[in-house]
Amino acid sequence: MSLRFNANPDERRSKLIHTIHQNGFVRIIEAHNGLSALVGETASVEYKGQTITYDGFWESSLTDSASKGLPDAEIVGNPSRIHTINEILSVTSKPMIVDGDTGGSDVQFEYFVRDLDRLGVSAVIIEDKVFPKRNSLDASANQTLEDPDSFARKIARGRDARTTDVFMVIARLESLIAGLGVEDAILRAKKYIEAG
Repeated sequence: MSLRFNANPDERRSKLIHTIHQNGFVRIIEAHNGLSALVGETASVEYKGQTITYDGFWESSLTDSASKGLPDAEIVGNPSRIHTINEILSVTSKPMIVDGDTGGSDVQFEYFVRDLDRLGVSAVIIEDKVFPKRNSLDASANQTLEDPDSFARKIARGRDARTTDVFMVIARLESLIAGLGVEDAILRAKKYIEAG
């Protein structure tokens, strides 16, 4: 089998922001191992005379955990996540967004961001829940959010840990999931934007 898909980390990392600026949106498909990533890398559909493909990958903690037979509760550690991400990156050329759960502690998040950025990942998304997080799809789970100022500091530390300016740290606000309403979400969004 030949090496069909190959991408320089710098080129891969910058593809996501370039595609967003060019198209205004991106089509992303979930991948949790090399095989699922190959499907996403090669999948296409013909629509109105155009070939439409996915622009990149979402490496989900839910499916990464599930593929290991574990619950989505931040049990799978960063070294295992990095291993899965490397499996995907080694057989694809498209950019990747990583589900960073809560990001862990501030220090854990700094190291995770640095590692992801060096690998050529384009972005990490972290949610503003307290560790250990409860899956947002579990209607019976009590969803507790992190203090917005503490979470903003975590975002800033992640931003400062980047090795490139194109790597993105994206906040996922859980105010509505936690039943705190739109005003809480807006307050949090403003703090997170200020943090970077």
